[in-house]
Amino acid sequence: SEWRTRSKAFLAGHPWCAECLRAGKHVPAVLVDHIAPHKGNPERFWDETNWQGLCWSCHSRKTAAEDGGFGNREHSPRV
Repeated sequence: SEWRTRSKAFLAGHPWCAECLRAGKHVPAVLVDHIAPHKGNPERFWDETNWQGLCWSCHSRKTAAEDGGFGNREHSPRV
């Protein structure tokens, strides 16, 4: 799919988890995350300036905070 191709290329150019880097750690990114949730908006979905590489742990934590996972109520998305 186009997403698989583009996200793989993005990770090749952004190999480290963005959240871990902010904490001074070098952890490989394995997923491309939408910084601000796209909520079905195709322009925001394909906007690479809204993408960041994340490790599984950071992606799970961010998704839980945004979507109300892990028993949390849904929070407003970070922008």
